Amino acid sequence: MGCSARWSATGWSRRVGATWTIRVGLLVEAGLHLALAASTSAWLIGGALFAFGVHGALWNMVANSLRQRLTPAALQGRVGGTTLFIAAGGNCAGALLGGVIATTFGLTAPYWVGFVVAVAVSAATWRVFDRATVSAAYADPDDRQPVVRVG
Repeated sequence: MGCSARWSATGWSRRVGATWTIRVGLLVEAGLHLALAASTSAWLIGGALFAFGVHGALWNMVANSLRQRLTPAALQGRVGGTTLFIAAGGNCAGALLGGVIATTFGLTAPYWVGFVVAVAVSAATWRVFDRATVSAAYADPDDRQPVVRVG
């Protein structure tokens, strides 16, 4: 399954490009939160979770690729470690905050908050991930200007 998912992800990313892979991923994430908050259908929630799983594989492939292309070689380890630290810390803080919100406002409240946050993040970053920016990241390293100067 892992190899077939990788080939499918590579094909998808080639067909629609990294820009739309990221943008569709942001919408899938918002859709998952909406489905978990508003639906009582196991089939709908199962489909949303499946789509989110596919999104996760695509997102990791594209986001990690972009991050590595935009980060100078001397900073790869630091940036990768910081990314993992923030992700793990965010998961812990999110679980704690979700528990407090669910206890205070009800079981579906964290999903509604997640939906609102996902929509806000999508709106705030939509233009950041435009075709020109992403294409510049994928350009030949000798032809592009460094985003971060080292030294």
